[in-house]
Amino acid sequence: MPSPARFAFLVHPLAPFHRRVVGVRQADLRGSLGLSYDSLEIGELCTFGMGGALVGHIVTVPWLPSELLEDQQGAVNAMVEAVGSLDGVRAVGLGSLLAVVGGRGETLAQHVDVPVTTGAAATAWAAAGNAVAAASALGVERVAVLGVGGAVGEAVARLLQQAGLEVVAGGRGRGPKRRAEGLGIPLLSPEEAVRGQKVVVGAATSGGGLSPNALEQGTVLLDVALPSTLSPGPLPKGVRVLAGEAMELPDAWQRGFWGWLYHLISGYGPSQIFACLAEPLVMVATARDRPFAQGRSVLAEDLSDFAEGASSLGLKPRLAVGWRRVEI
Repeated sequence: MPSPARFAFLVHPLAPFHRRVVGVRQADLRGSLGLSYDSLEIGELCTFGMGGALVGHIVTVPWLPSELLEDQQGAVNAMVEAVGSLDGVRAVGLGSLLAVVGGRGETLAQHVDVPVTTGAAATAWAAAGNAVAAASALGVERVAVLGVGGAVGEAVARLLQQAGLEVVAGGRGRGPKRRAEGLGIPLLSPEEAVRGQKVVVGAATSGGGLSPNALEQGTVLLDVALPSTLSPGPLPKGVRVLAGEAMELPDAWQRGFWGWLYHLISGYGPSQIFACLAEPLVMVATARDRPFAQGRSVLAEDLSDFAEGASSLGLKPRLAVGWRRVEI
């Protein structure tokens, strides 16, 4: 029987509680109690499988977001160590801030001999699919996309245009303006872009810059920004914020105890995954030897290839709040 195709997905704790879970996984008493994290190591959290043909290794770099941003070169070195700790992986995916500090995959790729993919193609595909579903349910033909200056936002806008929807672009600066013009649409401020819109995709790389009061009552916000698109404050009546990159859990998904726990503490819940995890999975499933997404743009042909591969595995976008699927 042939050996399964393997990929690695690198993650990091988002909060001290997550790092304590890493301590429990590594049987590190002080780390599990939150007394000291100095002895925590880069290591495997869990594995996932699909029908025995694919195996994914979830590997943690036990640094908090603030630590990753403060020492980005050290973070890259840690990621190189993480990749080197595994044999036989054919693709490496980056979770959360690791894609940012890894130079959108480019810096890390210079130091390892495995293709590195950032999750941008999968995230754009899921967010666009969820936006199309939301627009159809609400009977609208226009979607606002915030963050067209980034790889995900630009790719989402392109996919929505291909689906026959009108796109309103929101952002600021020369880079976003140039990309919006490349899509044939004017660039508005985020506040202007969401005015009067019932479906909004939040994909700004900086996040956190839009007041909830800028949204219309009853708006559906599909959020993939990190940090989240909205600044703190109460939501207007009927506004729903959905996980823009949520995907249905494939039927053949296999996970042990630590896999179940990872699903819960990462926010996936029992019945879904997030798109960034799907990207290296689709790479190895389709025997692809180059990333779907790396750097500041996602190519149209790479988006198309990802969509075809994801669909062949039974992956599809999922409208969800937290763990729960929702109807619009």
